[in-house]
Amino acid sequence: MIRSARRYMRKNPTLVELEALIAHAYHRIRAFWLSRLSDEEFAQRSHIRATGKPLNLANPQTFDEKQWWLKVNYRNPIMSQCTDKVAVRGYVESKGLGDLLHPVLGVYSSPKEINWALLPSQFYIKTNNSSATNIRCGELQTFNIKQACRLLKLYLRRNHYALSREWNYRDITPRIMVEPIIETDGEDGLIDYRFFCSYGKCHGIFVDIDTADAAGAHREDARRNVYDTNWKLLDVKVSRPRIQDRVLEKPAMLERMVQVAEILSEPFPFCRVDLYNPTGNKIIFGEITFFHAGGNNIMEPEEYELILGEWVDLSRLVRSGKPEGRVV
Repeated sequence: MIRSARRYMRKNPTLVELEALIAHAYHRIRAFWLSRLSDEEFAQRSHIRATGKPLNLANPQTFDEKQWWLKVNYRNPIMSQCTDKVAVRGYVESKGLGDLLHPVLGVYSSPKEINWALLPSQFYIKTNNSSATNIRCGELQTFNIKQACRLLKLYLRRNHYALSREWNYRDITPRIMVEPIIETDGEDGLIDYRFFCSYGKCHGIFVDIDTADAAGAHREDARRNVYDTNWKLLDVKVSRPRIQDRVLEKPAMLERMVQVAEILSEPFPFCRVDLYNPTGNKIIFGEITFFHAGGNNIMEPEEYELILGEWVDLSRLVRSGKPEGRVV
C-alpha cells in the first residue's frame, strides 16, 4: 500500500484521487481485521458501530434485524446476478421489462479498453461490483480522463463483501459500465424512487433527492421522504434529513412503478427496487438492492423500526424457530 501511495504521489493526483486512495487503504486494513469475525460477530459490531444498538438475530423484529438475519442466513443465487449492475439487465429482460433498461454505451474489464473518443460529451461511468463508484462526465473535452482511469482501477479492486458481508457481492467479476446521463424535466432534478418489497408485494417507498453531486459522487446532504404505496407521507426520518421545504408531487406513473417493482421482487423475501420517472411517460430501471444501507439505519421516531420491520416477510423462512428454505 505504501508503494502504491508513492506511485500515486509521483503522478501528482488531485484531492479526489488522494481521498479515494486513502479510503481504499483504509478499506483494505479494515477488511483484513474484520475477516477474523464470524458473520454474527460482524453483524453485531457493524450495527452497534453505526447505530449504537445491538441486534436480536435469534428473534428478528425490526427492519435492520430482519435484513441482517437475511444477510447471515439466506442465500439465493439469483441475488448475485441481480446485484451485478451489468448482469441484472438480463434478469430484468427475463421478466419482460427490457424496455425499462437505460441504454449502455459500453462494458469493459479495464479502463484501458475504453475508447474515449467514441463516447458522447456527457455520460456516467460506474463499476458493477460495489456502491458509490460513480463518475459523471459533464463535458468530455474538459473531463480528466487520467484521473477517471486511476479511480476506476481502485474501484475495480474494491472488496464490497469484506466490508459489508453482503455475500451477493462476493463472486461478481468486476467490470466498468458507461451509460448516458438520464435527462429529466422535473424541477427537483432526477428523483430516486426506491420501492421496498417482499415476495412481490410493495410495502413502501423511499424518495431521495440531491443524491449525487456534479462529479457523480454521493452527496452528504441528500434528503429523503418515506411514503406508503398510495403516496401518503409517513412521519419518519430514516438516516437522512426529511424534505421539508417543498411538497413532492405524486409521480405520474406511480401505479406502474409499483407494479414493476412487484414483478422484479417476486422471488425475494426482501429487496429494494430503484426506479426513475424522469418524464411523465417514461420509467427507467435503476438497480436492485438487497440490504438497504447495509442493514444499518437510524429511524426517528424509533417505533418505525418495528413498523418498517413489517415490510420484511420472514414467515416463509422461519417457522417454529427453525429455518426453512434457502438458508445456510
